Amino acid sequence: MKNLKLISTLLLTLMLSANLFAGGVIKIKSVMTDSGEISKNIIYVQDGKIRVESNDDGEKSIVIIDQQKGVMIMIDPSDESYMILTEKDFNRFIDQIKLQKEKMLAQLPEEQREAMSKMFDQQMQQRKNEPKIEYKKIGNESFNGYDCEVYHGFKLDEKIDETWIASWEDMKLKDEYVKVFKGMEKFFQKMADSMGEYGQMMESDFDSEMFDKGFPVKTIEYEDGSPVSTETIEEVEEKDIPSSLFEAPKNMTKKDAFEM
Repeated sequence: MKNLKLISTLLLTLMLSANLFAGGVIKIKSVMTDSGEISKNIIYVQDGKIRVESNDDGEKSIVIIDQQKGVMIMIDPSDESYMILTEKDFNRFIDQIKLQKEKMLAQLPEEQREAMSKMFDQQMQQRKNEPKIEYKKIGNESFNGYDCEVYHGFKLDEKIDETWIASWEDMKLKDEYVKVFKGMEKFFQKMADSMGEYGQMMESDFDSEMFDKGFPVKTIEYEDGSPVSTETIEEVEEKDIPSSLFEAPKNMTKKDAFEM
């Protein structure tokens, strides 16, 4: 679920960037339903690059994407380290998974090896065939001064989320967001393609339908029929952002993402 939220946030940010002149800072608040815990995420946008600072469960993480270079930088402030990922790295990631799987199966007796291999294949097929979210318009409702269309998302008969969508015209965003959005969609698609069948599993969690309709100003996520979190856009601010904020940190240790 967190991966899906991250991807959705990245796409949303890039759409916003079309209307931000020097740069932009987007502030998002997420509230957990049971505990009431509040997390604040900050997104920086400038020159087609984005930086997402997340704070989930008290753990801070940072992701930077440079779409033109095809580079993703993942920063872990807790141990002052970072990783740089490219399309080649995603190919390497798949090779590592296959190698680990082969090593594990080789250690099992022949009869267990066959059963375990079959189980892996079944799980893979099940994940690939998982249905996408289907959205149904429920009605219209005002939120934070915006006239929104309200949609409920379902996987089969299970509600996954509720989304309040403000039209792009109402948000006064420029038409150039379409070009930026499609470019980001291609970025993720290229990464997914490089991962083969594993990438197909990732694609089943990716759905850009709601972004085509407008700007999601509020989202409630559900698990097992109950709401688990509510995410709202709090503020969008225009400002100059230092270019160093979109680069690998010079004062941290670079790690290899695929050392096992």
